[in-house]
Amino acid sequence: MESVIKNIYAQAKLLGCCPLFKGTEDLQGIIRLFTTTQGLEFCMTHHFPNIATLRLFKKHNVERYGIYIDAGAITLNNPKRAILIGRTSATINCSELERHEIVLLHGARANINASKWSVVFVKAEQGCAYLKNTSENALIL
Repeated sequence: MESVIKNIYAQAKLLGCCPLFKGTEDLQGIIRLFTTTQGLEFCMTHHFPNIATLRLFKKHNVERYGIYIDAGAITLNNPKRAILIGRTSATINCSELERHEIVLLHGARANINASKWSVVFVKAEQGCAYLKNTSENALIL
């Protein structure tokens, strides 16, 4: 995993990544950087890293961090944050009074159902698709 992270760092440096990314991070460290607002914006802007590189992280149980890579058809209930990548098609149900964040990368798809007082923020890269369904006072932005 260390060589993969160093390779990602070398590519990110060429694209002008932020100085917080040092290339010496462990798995948790790189996931922490990836899931920040700035990290996700960088990745979406540069379509980075490629899907083949992201698939190398799948075997490390990244679902525990809310990252779903080629997860197939899944259902998520009230995720605070969910990052869907590749061949992932999710039904996401949000009904709690809180902020939910959904990010779609590399062709992921989602059907987002928001109800009650939930607020859902969606960011989707080009090539991704999502449907929004709201009821009661919910918002999907």
